[in-house]
Amino acid sequence: MNLYKGFADLYTKGPYHFSERLVEYLPKVFGRFHIRPKKLLDLCCGDGRFAVAMAKKGIEVTGLDSSRHMLKYAKMRAKKAGVKIDFIHQKMQNLSFNKKFDLVTCWFDSLNYLLTKKELIKTFRNVSKVLNKNGLFIFDMNTIYGLSVNWQDNSPCVIQDTDKLFEVHICPPIFKRNIATLRIIGFIKQGRHWCKVVEVHKERGYRLSEIRKSFKKAHFKELGCWESLKKMTKPKRDSGKVFFMLRKI
Repeated sequence: MNLYKGFADLYTKGPYHFSERLVEYLPKVFGRFHIRPKKLLDLCCGDGRFAVAMAKKGIEVTGLDSSRHMLKYAKMRAKKAGVKIDFIHQKMQNLSFNKKFDLVTCWFDSLNYLLTKKELIKTFRNVSKVLNKNGLFIFDMNTIYGLSVNWQDNSPCVIQDTDKLFEVHICPPIFKRNIATLRIIGFIKQGRHWCKVVEVHKERGYRLSEIRKSFKKAHFKELGCWESLKKMTKPKRDSGKVFFMLRKI
């Protein structure tokens, strides 16, 4: 399925500021671990919000995404901001190039789109290959609780409702093999007509033990696991999301 095709137009106009907020929290995280990354790879960079914000701080940024439609907006955003970013069209589970980085990030539960443990392990190994010695990998993932409870409790959810567009998210009450389904329906006004957008996104929740077992196979050491990157607090049973910070060993 070609995800983020029609949705890209909605996404870039929507209130998707999650990764931008993380830019504010990272200095505290970097300070705690005494790190100063110079080269960053942002996996699943989307429309480039995080990548551009980090490039503005003087970091050499590469953005990677599997959607050409999202990368189109990412390139436009970088050009408007006056920053140079190397954008690459590639799936994270097929990540393969010669560059090396001090830091790799993957935000907005993008790793949950990997529906098998095999794909998750493969992606961790790919990330390890492109990291310098002692390089870091920071990412977030939705938990099983977040997908099976929080998604259901917030469905349906109207994301945008203006004179020119409408977007609603619906999560059907089906949760098999720890996989949740999100149905995105949107309408974008084009002249006198409205264009309908429908996409179905699936995410898999993993137990923390499964995540840890997967990244250990890729030679990563866990430096931190939190339910909030801002507060750096430990996850609880009802945490909807977790953040991991790993170091390549």
